[in-house]
This record gives sequence, structure tokens and C-alpha cells, in this order.
Amino acid sequence: MITLEFTETQKAAIVSLLIEMINADHEVHPNECSVFDTICVEYNICEDTFNLGRSLNSMVALDIMKRMSDLQKIATAQLLTRVIDADARDDDQEIRLFNIICNVTGVDTLINAKDREEK
Repeated sequence: MITLEFTETQKAAIVSLLIEMINADHEVHPNECSVFDTICVEYNICEDTFNLGRSLNSMVALDIMKRMSDLQKIATAQLLTRVIDADARDDDQEIRLFNIICNVTGVDTLINAKDREEK
């Protein structure tokens, strides 16, 4: 797996969005926590960055994600899908939140453009 480089502020935004996703269905599943912990290790998220992410307003986190590179945005969306898939349930709240994040940050446009290129 290729791990992109992110600034500490970007990592904090990712933490914030992942926590929002974990809480989207109002039920924290142990597998979601395990995936979250794995992501924190993979991306070298230190305690200070984690705490900043916990304190970030989700609108600020979305704004930070909007300013990421296209590859960083797609990678962040992939991290969110890892959390969504962790509990092996399709939850409407999680899917709704994911769609909002993708729409607001332009990830949906990036994915659609990539799909058109592959056809």
C-alpha cells in the first residue's frame, strides 16, 4: 500500500472526519476502532495530531480536505471507506455522510473523471 505524505494539519482533518464517520450511525463498533487505530499507525498520527483532530470542527476538517491535492483527497476518501466497511454493515447514515464529504470536497468529481478516462 502506498501511503501519501500529509501535513500534521491534514492528518488532524483526517482524524476528525474518521471520527465523524465512526459516530455517523450512533454505534461505535470495535472493528471501526481497530481500523481507525491501524490508520493512525499507518499515517504516523501522533497524540498531539490526534487531539487536534478530535477538537476540530467538522466544517474546518472539510475545508482542509478541500485544499488537499487530488491524490490526497482520494486517499482520504479511501480511508473513510475502510471505516465504513469495518463493521460489515451498510448504514444509510454512513453512506450519506460519505456522499456529503465527497460532494463538498470534489472527490465525487475526481472519481467520475477517472471513471470516464478508464472507459
